[in-house]
Amino acid sequence: MRISDKEMMALTDLPFDKAPPYRIKTVEYTIPTTRELRKEIMKKYGYSGRLLPAKYVYINMVTDSGTAAMSDRQWSAMMLGDESYFECRSYENFEEAVKLFTNMPYVLPCHQGRSGEYLIYETLVKEGDKIPSNTHFTTTHAWCYHKGAEPVDLLTEEYLDPDNKSWFKGNMDIPKFEAYFIENAENIPVVEIVIPNNLNGGQPVSMANIKAVRAIIDKYDKRGTKLYLDVARISENAWMIKQHEPGYKDKTCLEIVRECMSYADGCHMSSKKAALINMGGFVALRDRETWQRMQPKLIRTDGYITYGGLSGRDLEALAVGLIEGVNDYYLQDRQRQVDYFANALKSRGVHIIEPACCFAVYVDAGKCLPHLKPLEGPATCLSAQAYIEGGFASTAMDSLQRAREDTSDPLNDAKLKTAPYELIRLAIPRRAYFEPHYDWAAECLARAMSHGTKLPAFRKIKEDRPALEKSEIGLRTFFDNFEPVSEMP
Repeated sequence: MRISDKEMMALTDLPFDKAPPYRIKTVEYTIPTTRELRKEIMKKYGYSGRLLPAKYVYINMVTDSGTAAMSDRQWSAMMLGDESYFECRSYENFEEAVKLFTNMPYVLPCHQGRSGEYLIYETLVKEGDKIPSNTHFTTTHAWCYHKGAEPVDLLTEEYLDPDNKSWFKGNMDIPKFEAYFIENAENIPVVEIVIPNNLNGGQPVSMANIKAVRAIIDKYDKRGTKLYLDVARISENAWMIKQHEPGYKDKTCLEIVRECMSYADGCHMSSKKAALINMGGFVALRDRETWQRMQPKLIRTDGYITYGGLSGRDLEALAVGLIEGVNDYYLQDRQRQVDYFANALKSRGVHIIEPACCFAVYVDAGKCLPHLKPLEGPATCLSAQAYIEGGFASTAMDSLQRAREDTSDPLNDAKLKTAPYELIRLAIPRRAYFEPHYDWAAECLARAMSHGTKLPAFRKIKEDRPALEKSEIGLRTFFDNFEPVSEMP
């Protein structure tokens, strides 16, 4: 039985606000472990969630990228995949879905989000340029350095206030952006808004903020500056707009997404997130000439322009999942699970960034382990100990691991800037876990916290590997490794 998109959104009195609007059809077993074994595993694999063999992880929230459970609609669509290489039929279904989602006329598939970023930065950015953003993701930082450009993060004061629990703390700081744009307009080819703001506590971005950024570009533009959106999780951000921004409660999330897109010149998407697939992405844009300039670059890296490194079956699954992922009932349940998890953590005394929004809960490890200084890795330590306690894996995003470079001197470690918060990202795979999993994950973190000052500081391990080049320095978080200064409890 494969229901239609229209049927998925039919009016109902079923309790979709209390339980998922889907049933489970396939299950995946995990390997049982013991605390003693997990302690050995964590030591062997570098005290990092991203380095742990997934087979030893019970609940895995290291990332939400490519970890969704696909639907029967997606699996059945994959069986129709056309693997003809040139102009495959599956591209037509993909293109139709992306155009419906973005309302943009020109589309290029790519194997994941960062190859879409490459097309944009390789086409539009040159040495000496400046690229403002609400907060660049790790890879767009790296693309800026690769092109000899400067990434500029203009996060809001609301986010920097730990007591502020308002919505839309992922916004671009408009006064800062306007002043910066006026001063540097001749050197800004692209403005990038990440929706929601992944590295800033997953906080959402408002429609008003997108409109304000667009207005400033239009008012002060001196070189044809383009506004591009990182839309990997925009469907979930749309639910936040629907619930918390005036004027949108009666709109569908697809309508909200399309309005967001209407203010942009283009977008790039890692479809491994909100499109509910394991691999894939795309770039969509309005300008035909820019689209044509991107085409040979795509062929050079990902393959022909109608498959972009994806098989026909990947294109089919993406086309279906993109629309499933913007279904209001599904998004309502997604946020319900986030809220449940946030409350499970808070009830156990685990400090989090509030409000918890969209796709993840972010733990404030600095508050959880106040005896550890930022560069002693409180999030690194707490994340590692939580795995030891109960097989729960997460991603540390503290100053030890993700201190930001001085963009004018990125190779100088002495100028690294500490993070505003010492975060652990608990990225929630889509359609994969339910309440008992969230309770156990929260319990793992609470048990880890209970060791208090017995939890040791961490330090960077000096490894025998070539130093990263300037164009690669934004990727240091994927290569630096750390160890505790004393034994873990």
